[in-house]
Amino acid sequence: MKNLLLALLTIASMGLNAQTEVDFLNAVGKKDLSNASAYLAPNVSFCINDNQKKVSKSTAISELKKFLSTKKIQKFKILHNGKSSDKTSSYRVARIKTQKGTYRIFAYSEGVGRSSKVVEIRIDPM
Repeated sequence: MKNLLLALLTIASMGLNAQTEVDFLNAVGKKDLSNASAYLAPNVSFCINDNQKKVSKSTAISELKKFLSTKKIQKFKILHNGKSSDKTSSYRVARIKTQKGTYRIFAYSEGVGRSSKVVEIRIDPM
């Protein structure tokens, strides 16, 4: 019985940890950037409107905060996702509708389980 319970808990925790981009995007959708920060790698490829740069986690959060500060989110929805064949990388795409327009947010993560972190963020108008 103990082994069965341990196996079920292990499987459940693996499933929860594999949601890095979902948790990140949900935090962004709620403008909860302090929690969003927990899902980022120390350095992130960050792009808004084709202005791509490699930045630190704190700079990425600062840029996100600046972007979202002028926009009231009216609707947030995760659209689709994908994973690599070896399950070491994955992505999610979300749509944020604001009073100033609709935006596509792409989050790409690498790693497995607890070590999975978002390494790329792209924000583009739709």
